[in-house]
Amino acid sequence: MKFLVCIIGGLVLISTEAWPQSFVGKLTVGAPRHQYHFATSSGKALDHLVKLDQIVSKGEPLLRYQEVGSTKEGVRLILAGSQGVVTELNSSTWVAKGELLAKLLTPKLLGIFEPEHGAAVTARALWFCHAGSEFEVRVSYESRGKVFVTLHMNEYVIEVSELFKNEKNATLYTSPAQCRKQRDVSLGAGK
Repeated sequence: MKFLVCIIGGLVLISTEAWPQSFVGKLTVGAPRHQYHFATSSGKALDHLVKLDQIVSKGEPLLRYQEVGSTKEGVRLILAGSQGVVTELNSSTWVAKGELLAKLLTPKLLGIFEPEHGAAVTARALWFCHAGSEFEVRVSYESRGKVFVTLHMNEYVIEVSELFKNEKNATLYTSPAQCRKQRDVSLGAGK
């Protein structure tokens, strides 16, 4: 059993098992944001440095192309402006000025979680279980029974945004271990 120790003029032990391990409620999320990269000049594509459906970090190179016909002929390196999943990648060997080179999908979803029975969520981070994995849910703030959250979904961002674009029941856990424990119980029940 785990205890929280509070010292205020004396010693008090409070069992952490009395705290909720999960919150059940309605979850609604918005559509994920896209990041677009366009050619600033015409040129020849040299290297595609990433693949479709690959997760990239902020500043990671996506592709290089050789500028042609501009006053500054040189090699242009296209970098990801933020973390994202590559959803489109120009595969042509020649690019025209203004042409789409790459499109990324941000792996974060903004949403609203409404816990049942008006339960107060005091945690700054919760966990969402999906596809056998646990994903962090950051709590931005709480107001009038609604908790405003950011879900960090990686490659599952499209699937989860479609699943929760309309209000739907969900369980958010207070730790990744609780998420795994619930998954293991569910898998054991299926045997």
